[in-house]
Amino acid sequence: MIYKKILIAIDESNNSIRAIEKVIDLQKSENCKVVMFHSIGHPTRPLIATVPMASGVGSFNINETELLFEYKEAGNKLLLARQKLFNNEELAVEKRLILDETPEEYIERIVEEQGFDLVVIGSKGIHSKLSQFLLGSVAQRVVKHAVCDVLIVR
Repeated sequence: MIYKKILIAIDESNNSIRAIEKVIDLQKSENCKVVMFHSIGHPTRPLIATVPMASGVGSFNINETELLFEYKEAGNKLLLARQKLFNNEELAVEKRLILDETPEEYIERIVEEQGFDLVVIGSKGIHSKLSQFLLGSVAQRVVKHAVCDVLIVR
């Protein structure tokens, strides 16, 4: 099957790196457009964090604005690091940082809006809390609701 437009969800997990490797193989053979995204709009993200002091004595709070800035910085660094995997193969990839939607919400909306014909996602991402399940919650929801092909990589 020939895919023209692939959407790949990434995070810091090893499954995500393996998913990128699969997409690179597909892109080489099918010459398709690839959009890679990372969502910081995950429901497990705290609104206020208590951070221990480096000295080990005391702690301080980071408010939502500061925390969001840190999430954006980390997300952009992750996207740039993963973009290098494509660059090393001389392949183009569009990267997107999603601020206000969970990964599954974004996938459900954008696949139809922009005509993706394949979604690639790791079987369990960094957000998966219950490792005893075969699929993480994001992958489960994507498989259940996707209107295009889905490749789950582990």
